[in-house]
Amino acid sequence: MLGIPSAPREQFEVCLRGKPVPISEHGLYIKWLRYYLDFCLKYDFAPAQRESLAHFLRKLQEKKQSKVQQQQAADAIAIYYELILST
Repeated sequence: MLGIPSAPREQFEVCLRGKPVPISEHGLYIKWLRYYLDFCLKYDFAPAQRESLAHFLRKLQEKKQSKVQQQQAADAIAIYYELILST
C-alpha cells in the first residue's frame, strides 16, 4: 500500500484539525484516505471524482467493515474532496 505524499497529507491534517473530529480519530481518517487513494489506484478510479466514493464504500461493505467505519471513511473522503476543490 502506498503512503500519502507529505504535502497533501499535511494539507489534509490541517483541514482535519478545522473539523469537529476528535484528535484521537485523526489517525483513522488519515488511514481511510490512504485506503481510498490506494483503492482508486488499484481499480483505476479517479480519486477526485465523487463517483469513486460509492465504489469504495461498496468495497468496504464487501470487506465487512461496520457502518460506523464506512461512515468514518466517507467523512474522511468528504474532507479530502473539500481540500482538492479548494485548491
